[in-house]
Amino acid sequence: MTGHEIRTKFLEFFASKGHKICASDSLVPKDDPTVLFTSAGMQQFKPQFMGHLTGFARATTSQKCLRTDDLTEVGVTDFHHTMFEMLGNFSFGDYFKREAISWAWEFLTKVLGIPADKLWVSVHKDDEEAYGIWLTEIKVPKDRIVKLGDKSNFWPSNARLNGPNGPCGPCSEIFYDWGKADCQNPQCDPDCSCGRFCEVWNLVFTQYNRKDGGALEPLPAKNIDTGMGLERLTAVMQGKHNNFDSDLFQPIIKVVERAVAAEGAKIALRETRVIADHVRAVTFGISDGVIPSNEGRGYVMRRLIVDMVNILIQAGVKKPLVHGLVPVVVDVMKGPYPELVGKQAEIAETVLRIEEAVIRLNAQKLPELLAELKKGMPSEEVGEIMFRYRDTHGLSYDQVSSAVTKICGAGALPKAKDIYEALLEEQKTRSRQASKMQGDVFLSGDVDVKGIARTAFVGYDQPSLEACVIALFVDGQKVAEAREGQRAVVVLDKTPFYPEQGGQIADTGLLRGKAGSLDVQGVRKVNDVILHQGPVSGVLKAGEFVKAAIDGERRMAIMRNHTATHLLQAALRQVLGPHVKQQGSSVDENRLRFDFTHPKAVTREEVRAAGDIVNALVRRAVPVSKKEMPIEEAKQSGALSFFAEKYGETVRVVSVAEASSEFCGGTHLDNTGQIGLFRILSEGAVAQGVRRIEAVTGTGAVALVRSREEVLERAAQSLKVAPEEVADRIDMQSRRIKDLQKELGQVRFDAMRSGLPAIVDAAEEISGAKFVAHLFEGADMEMLRKISDAIRQKCPRVLLVLGGTGEGSSAVIVAASDDLVKGGVNCGTVIKTAAPLFGGSGGGRPNMAQAGGQDPARLVTMFRDVSRVVREAIER
Repeated sequence: MTGHEIRTKFLEFFASKGHKICASDSLVPKDDPTVLFTSAGMQQFKPQFMGHLTGFARATTSQKCLRTDDLTEVGVTDFHHTMFEMLGNFSFGDYFKREAISWAWEFLTKVLGIPADKLWVSVHKDDEEAYGIWLTEIKVPKDRIVKLGDKSNFWPSNARLNGPNGPCGPCSEIFYDWGKADCQNPQCDPDCSCGRFCEVWNLVFTQYNRKDGGALEPLPAKNIDTGMGLERLTAVMQGKHNNFDSDLFQPIIKVVERAVAAEGAKIALRETRVIADHVRAVTFGISDGVIPSNEGRGYVMRRLIVDMVNILIQAGVKKPLVHGLVPVVVDVMKGPYPELVGKQAEIAETVLRIEEAVIRLNAQKLPELLAELKKGMPSEEVGEIMFRYRDTHGLSYDQVSSAVTKICGAGALPKAKDIYEALLEEQKTRSRQASKMQGDVFLSGDVDVKGIARTAFVGYDQPSLEACVIALFVDGQKVAEAREGQRAVVVLDKTPFYPEQGGQIADTGLLRGKAGSLDVQGVRKVNDVILHQGPVSGVLKAGEFVKAAIDGERRMAIMRNHTATHLLQAALRQVLGPHVKQQGSSVDENRLRFDFTHPKAVTREEVRAAGDIVNALVRRAVPVSKKEMPIEEAKQSGALSFFAEKYGETVRVVSVAEASSEFCGGTHLDNTGQIGLFRILSEGAVAQGVRRIEAVTGTGAVALVRSREEVLERAAQSLKVAPEEVADRIDMQSRRIKDLQKELGQVRFDAMRSGLPAIVDAAEEISGAKFVAHLFEGADMEMLRKISDAIRQKCPRVLLVLGGTGEGSSAVIVAASDDLVKGGVNCGTVIKTAAPLFGGSGGGRPNMAQAGGQDPARLVTMFRDVSRVVREAIER
């Protein structure tokens, strides 16, 4: 039975039990600060778990998950993965333990045909209900039911003792027994770590609400949350102890092996499995819109690619190879995830860019590491340098440890390794905290919205209305009233206020009651409950009716920028190509920001062309339509969607005829003419393969044009020319200034050159060579190079260290005559030692090197200390 068949059988089985089959959510969780990536099947159902049912009380999924807390275990154990699929069935206040247990057993033993005598189960030691069901109804023998404590059989683990507060409960796990082998434990059971037992399915019974102090109060509506790793179950069904030996991984592993062998290289089985695992995770991550970068989710994607490339570099593979593995991942997974097919080329191109950058960086940074280690330093500092070159520059541990052994000796490695591993563990801890759910996953900041009815948003058409205050919070506590001077959170039964989401800033405005009001300064949405935040004037009471009114002028400015963002994406796709996809946006009343995929810099002409297209649409005053439709119909219509958004079965599509059509829940204009004017402020890179444009519209664009006109007029007055002649006059003046600077530089050089004989005569002599060290006030790097050339022409055997100072800057050049270079002098090594002495940085060749800094005062200290370094270089 294949992995894909198992997935289908699971979903169909629970559909037959009245469950709604829900598509996998994105790996990028929307509006969920508790996790970096989607790491569990239950995450997309948080609203349902909180009682906000949306037409179904039972659901089943095969959810894409990504976890980074066990990266070092990938390829080492039989079952750890970065990206995996979690099969799950869920009940939101509907069925409970009896059904969850009996259906799990039925699926495993009847549908999949796993022999009942190969399965063991565990229950929480205090959960007599679950124990009784397994023993008396399912008829599992008593000796195959294990009672365990809070660490193993309570969710969250050890929650009763350590928290967090919120929904929790005991769990029951089902294990597959591979058969007793070499275990010496006579009491070997699923709690044993010998490898005999494989955990297959975890059934979580969410029946309590943890309170402060560890008190557990029964929940009025009990929930079921189960999870079963598809990869692990597939391995069991195919008789494979290791998940990587299943049909979900073997096609990828075989392609990895062939690709490496074709390069005349060889890697270990563990490394092959790491690459197979990581390329799956990267393929799905980039498909869901995570662009490799240096922070957040993007850092994880980049780190995975870097680790794969380093494995290959260590094996002797010199060219990019990982991007060529993307097609086999797509081929294996295209059945359940057909969207991968259309994104394959984009994914591979993104991976290739990172690969090429890593290969270049390796070639550059490994020599830098060797040079830095040659300076000599304590083992603690060596460990810090090892970690920095691994974490920041992407070198592998094998590379940095080999460099340490080569330069510092084998004796320096153990202590440096301890420091390195301590820093690495700190980073892993941060990664685990980012990867796992934080705190009570059903709370949002300071407000507990459990049990509060969902808020009806009616603000597309109604800027003001009368609404009822159904909940009121002060300092996180639910209260009956809020008074003058307090900051409160108000929940209404319906609202015209748009909450901050989808890149659009929230509305502001006023809630006015009989005896008080709330100045609405922030609006956010938590599990379909809209929270209005701000200071109170007078007295507001729960249960009273208030007049809710948004700031209409501000909303209009936001809508101008939001509709313009849609037009900008359409224009960029027209100018740059259909590969342009939104990677993020920010829309407020002052400006818009749009991040998009594009592999290279956007030219000035391309930016101008995109702006012209937008303004042409503005002048035409094209109607903007907003329609709700089934999601499949919207997709078939060609409407664009944004990777980070979570869409329901019905979506809102915002369209501008023949120009733009996108999924969007934000507020928009009625026609493009209301934008008035569109002007681009800036364009630049924000990450590898991601560009950003910032722009203004309406009155903001008019103000920008006016301010630039004023600048132009002032420049024209100063230059005494017409505005249209300003550019030519500035060019002429710039050329004249450069000529004068060149003449002045020559005069200054002539003046300095006249004093060079005296400087050389006074120079120290070391082993028959002149050592000239001198500080020239007002000399830049170009001037220092000229002085260096002049001295070397007159002095056949010389080593120079020349410094120059300017306003807030300093420069140093080190140069040596050819005979000294042949004798072993290396100016690059000297500058690497000298630069830190004046807070600078630089490099160069053996015969000449240079460095720059920002603190001229420290050059004096550098010249006092650098003679020792120079003496060692000459005498060596």
